[in-house]
Amino acid sequence: MSTEESLYYADQVFEKVSLPTKGRKDTQFDECTFKNCDLTDADFYGCNFTKCTFENCNLSMVKFGPIGFDKVQFNDCKMVGADFSHAKDFLFGVDFTNCILDYAAFMKKKNKKSHFKNCSLKGADFSEADLTSAVFERCDLSTAVFMQSILNGANFTTSYNFTIDPEKNQLRKAKFSADGLIGLLTNYGIVVE
Repeated sequence: MSTEESLYYADQVFEKVSLPTKGRKDTQFDECTFKNCDLTDADFYGCNFTKCTFENCNLSMVKFGPIGFDKVQFNDCKMVGADFSHAKDFLFGVDFTNCILDYAAFMKKKNKKSHFKNCSLKGADFSEADLTSAVFERCDLSTAVFMQSILNGANFTTSYNFTIDPEKNQLRKAKFSADGLIGLLTNYGIVVE
């Protein structure tokens, strides 16, 4: 079957699947589950995922391009360098639990009320992203980039290693722990002992 055909899958489980670098293009996946799949460097150009779950998959360096993500959950996935910034804006919604998202890109994405739980987000780029009311639960955000990001109502109370400049981001009603306040003061050269 050609990788150029448009296909539709609903309520299917894909287990231990590996895709060639060209991947699967222009395919619709509704309420599908991907388990233990190696999708490293795959190209999902033009695909749409609705209410899908990825469990224990390797999506490192995957190419999403103009792809649709509507209510997609990633659990225990490795997604180093995954670039969500080119995904379609319409209905964009992704949540992550126990994922490695180091150097992932979410630039200019609207992902309100998103949930990041027990994730490594080292070097992730959230520049100009709208993360209103997002929850970062026990996440490592060392060297993550927040620049002109909308973080109103976001919860960082259990996350650590972040640096967020209050003058360059919207932080109205964002929540931080007393220990996390140091991440808001770094740019001021203040020493907290």
